[in-house]
Amino acid sequence: MPKIQDVAKRISSTENKRKKLAEFLKTVKSDVKMAQEVERIHPIDIKIAAVDGGIVKRSVHGFDFVLARAVGVCFYYGSGTVKDVKYHPDKMPTPELFVMEALSDIDWVHTASIARQKVEIRTAIETVEKLNPDIILLDGSIIPHYTERPSDGSKVSQNYDEMIDLYKRLYKTCIENNVMLAGVIEDSRGTKFCDIVNRDILSKIDNSKVPEIRQVLESTRDTNLLYWILNEGERTSVFPYSDKSEHPVVKEFGSLSENIFSFYLKTVKYDRPIRIDFLGNKEIVEKLSSIILSISSYHDGYGIPSVLIEADQVAKLAENDIDNIYEQILTETGSNLPGTFRLRRDMRPF
Repeated sequence: MPKIQDVAKRISSTENKRKKLAEFLKTVKSDVKMAQEVERIHPIDIKIAAVDGGIVKRSVHGFDFVLARAVGVCFYYGSGTVKDVKYHPDKMPTPELFVMEALSDIDWVHTASIARQKVEIRTAIETVEKLNPDIILLDGSIIPHYTERPSDGSKVSQNYDEMIDLYKRLYKTCIENNVMLAGVIEDSRGTKFCDIVNRDILSKIDNSKVPEIRQVLESTRDTNLLYWILNEGERTSVFPYSDKSEHPVVKEFGSLSENIFSFYLKTVKYDRPIRIDFLGNKEIVEKLSSIILSISSYHDGYGIPSVLIEADQVAKLAENDIDNIYEQILTETGSNLPGTFRLRRDMRPF
């Protein structure tokens, strides 16, 4: 087991290399714009909505339970301040209960994630239809993660297909209602921008340091690099969310996927850049980035849009919420049915 001092030394050394890499890239002339200044504005007469969800889950001997809910929040701006706030379906909606039987461990993981996303995306569609915002923000990407795609023949394939259909409905609803759709990824683990740097910048440089630089880049996520490149109020250039050939979920969306783009934005001085995925064309990035920057700059160390913070606060669930459901089930069924036994790891007497 490595010593703590050795681990700390390695981390410091790696970060120093990334910082030097960032300084080097800033001096390189390239068509890839590493940093562009974003205009900070005061939102006037605009409605900005956000949707977030909460989930808690419990497994017992014969069943798996998921409790999930989502809330849409809409801030009504006027003269640069929030004049009104509305919620959909309301500020504290009743969670939905999902019950599953005889799922494998991997199907259980997929099912819990899909249940949450179905509730969130359905709520997003309803929020657009009922509150008619100018912009709607999701907590996370506007594309499901590729790890959430179950294997062919899985018991949860139908649920997955229903989730994909909901995403398509959300895209269509936003397009028809002229609503900008974007997802804010606060802890991105992506490497797409690093791949672009490697392909479009380093491959065109004749410098003896390039092999060493590439080695650093291979162990670096986008936000690790961009923390050192971007200043507060700067963004990267826009890039396609993914090449359809390399992302199994993106293929599900056909031609719609050609209109999904990404960029990184550093909203505050002491926080990492956030990744923003959006539906539309590259031309809307100026307006979108300005608005997100302007509603994210309330704390120097936490640069997330305020409307998303509110959605998170009202949607979250606590562990005792699922505990209460479990106790109610035991009251109705009795505590001596094998299917309702708690898992051994949750009832060890020592």
